[in-house]
Amino acid sequence: MRTLRQVRLRTLLGSLVIVVVADLVDLIANLIFAPWQIVRSAIQTTLIAGPLAGYVIYTHARANLRLYEMKTYLALLSTTDPLTGLLNRRAFFDRARAVADSRQPHMLVLVDVDRFKTVNDRFGHPTGDAVIQRVSRLMKAHFHADAPLARIGGEEFSAMLLTGTLEEVRASADAFCAAVATEPFEAGGTGFQVTVSVGLASFAPGRTADDVYALADVQLYRAKQGGGNRVAWEGRTTAC
Repeated sequence: MRTLRQVRLRTLLGSLVIVVVADLVDLIANLIFAPWQIVRSAIQTTLIAGPLAGYVIYTHARANLRLYEMKTYLALLSTTDPLTGLLNRRAFFDRARAVADSRQPHMLVLVDVDRFKTVNDRFGHPTGDAVIQRVSRLMKAHFHADAPLARIGGEEFSAMLLTGTLEEVRASADAFCAAVATEPFEAGGTGFQVTVSVGLASFAPGRTADDVYALADVQLYRAKQGGGNRVAWEGRTTAC
């Protein structure tokens, strides 16, 4: 049972089946032992069996629904970052390993918020959390809708992109990087700028998920060493 509507439908159908079976058994018994009581007995059986069966089936179905909802919630907790709603680190690497094993063309995008510690130190951690949430929303807006997005940890994010050439992915990364740089941030009446660094790497044949992550991390480090607010890939960089 996955929805309350399914619970109600199962209750209705189950109750009807039980009532029909009970009435048939009652009819056969009365035909043999008391044919003059067939109508009255059928009504009594229906009135008793219907509500009783409905209660039992509904209670059981509701319990199954609660169990399903609990399992779904626990599964969500185990794979989702609570602050952003993106995949968490463990779920990201599970997806990345599956992508590497599939040998299909993918790109990995690593994102890191530049000088994030300064934001926390100056404006406090609640503002830092708000920045993380805003950056995650901008990622959703600028990368392919089917791309698994994740918060790897702290101020680091990732995206795995199935479709698109390197140039198309880089264009999306550039647009995202520029969008963050122009996004208005404010805390306590004070405006401030946030920028990100982005590193790109491809899931090429023979590369494991860890290999691709390490390559993207190297490019991310190059972008940050160049002053941040830029995208790096295959030894090249562009400023946002």
